[in-house]
Amino acid sequence: MDQQSTISFNSRKSSDHEVPHFTPCQIVRSSQDNGLLRSRSNALILQGIKDDLQQDVGEIILPAQGDPEEILINEFDNISKRNTRNTEEEKSITAEDESDTDGPRQDSGMAWVMAICSCLAIFSTWGSNAAYGVFLNYYIANDTFPNASQYDYALIGGLVMFCAQFLAPLAALAYNIVGFRILMAIGVVLQTLGYILASYSTKLWQLYCTQGLLVGLSFVCIFIPATLILPTWFKKYLATSMGITVAGAGLGGLVFSLSVNAVIERTGDQRWALRMVGIVTLVTALIPAVIMKPRTAKLPLKTTMTKKFIGENFKLVFNFKVFKSYPLVLVAMWFAFALLSYIIMLFSMAAYAKLVGLTSQQGSNLTSIMNAAQIVGRPAMGFGADYIGRSTCSSLICAIITILLLAFWINAKTYASLIVFVILIGLIIGVGSTMAQAMAAEVVFTPGDLPAAWAGMNIFVGIATLVAEVIALSLVVETSSNPYLHAQIFAGCIFAFCFILALIVREYLVRKKLKQRLHVANIAIEQYSDESKISDDCNLLQQRIDRYNRLLANDPLSFFIRVFYPVRV
Repeated sequence: MDQQSTISFNSRKSSDHEVPHFTPCQIVRSSQDNGLLRSRSNALILQGIKDDLQQDVGEIILPAQGDPEEILINEFDNISKRNTRNTEEEKSITAEDESDTDGPRQDSGMAWVMAICSCLAIFSTWGSNAAYGVFLNYYIANDTFPNASQYDYALIGGLVMFCAQFLAPLAALAYNIVGFRILMAIGVVLQTLGYILASYSTKLWQLYCTQGLLVGLSFVCIFIPATLILPTWFKKYLATSMGITVAGAGLGGLVFSLSVNAVIERTGDQRWALRMVGIVTLVTALIPAVIMKPRTAKLPLKTTMTKKFIGENFKLVFNFKVFKSYPLVLVAMWFAFALLSYIIMLFSMAAYAKLVGLTSQQGSNLTSIMNAAQIVGRPAMGFGADYIGRSTCSSLICAIITILLLAFWINAKTYASLIVFVILIGLIIGVGSTMAQAMAAEVVFTPGDLPAAWAGMNIFVGIATLVAEVIALSLVVETSSNPYLHAQIFAGCIFAFCFILALIVREYLVRKKLKQRLHVANIAIEQYSDESKISDDCNLLQQRIDRYNRLLANDPLSFFIRVFYPVRV
């Protein structure tokens, strides 16, 4: 909520059409200036926009409700405290021990070690999965498994993404119940087995179980606890630490895309490439599994394994009543469709390069460059969103991506042009993963609703990611002069739809902000109760009230104006 609207809305509620309460100061000013205001409407519009932009500058730039991981872990801690309050151990804990001074100091050197370890966890999971496009291209081109279609290979990649997203809420519950070490150990074992056993697979169902199911289950057991621990170690530099963590996905995509293709070309098949990925991810995931730890001590298993404790945590994460809010549903849809198009781009680039006449090496290079661009692009998008607003930034980026996909990618058929394309698209294609949580935090009613919103969004997105590449491959027409034309148009139309969704969310946030500012102006102008006290401040507040009442009118024109009204949201 804006800094200017700390006064409770319950103290004074007004509908969009209600005539605001005028003090004597307002009545005098209104009766004198109504004709002048009408005659100078254009100037007042510009003046009003300038006034709102100045208010934006004066507002402190903060996440709307907080980061989902931070709020989720805080809510878990609150449940833990309630469940230990009546035990003998709790009776001996002093108020000083319960304070935030428990454990090592936040933002310390040890905290940055945790940030690097969290980056390695993402590197091992999302980073390694970014190279699946290289495996997909090899499987399809060489008919590796008997009776397997290209849709089977696409579904295996989708299965990993599905498990990682759909099961994320359950992994969060498991983290708070069984603890970090156990969950990470399970993840490391599953991931290593998944890649190593996949290298020995001779039948399609074995590949489904290993490179699909086992790897997907391992992802959610590794990156979820790592990202939940990190917010406990940071306060001032949390955003920076999360930026370091997210960079692991792009870095891993760069490393694994190049190395997987190199090993396949050297050995002649995918087996040693899978073993290489398994060995590397074992080492890089084992480091955070051993070094990372919660900043404060967790409850013993005898407390967390109780029915009451599990039930309270379950209700926190799976409270889907929050989705009665239509803006949150729109954000979830936006995230799902943005990630759908992202997967199409990520997994299709190597195969597309080969279909337009490039080599496998060049195809893997393009995938690597796209991932490398994300290392720079994701933090840059977050930085830019803080200054122009998250929904504004998301809308603008979706529009740019739509143009790049429909105008550039369709016409890019040479290696040089595709290099330029993957650099440009790589900088911004991760907009869904970068902005979705922040946008959800903007539209939920209270911070306590954010864990359930986060869980519901992951479940919804998991379903979309399962079939993303299957849809892309079904649209490929190999006999055509441009085999990927339908897939390219589909991806572009998806982001055009995301652009529309982001604009609708933006209208909601603009309306919310204008209502807050109207409320603050109404409260402030009541201070001018003396008729003789007519000042410039009173006149400014009068103009704000008039402007906000016009902008909040319930008609199509006002809706359209709010969509594009230049305030930071």
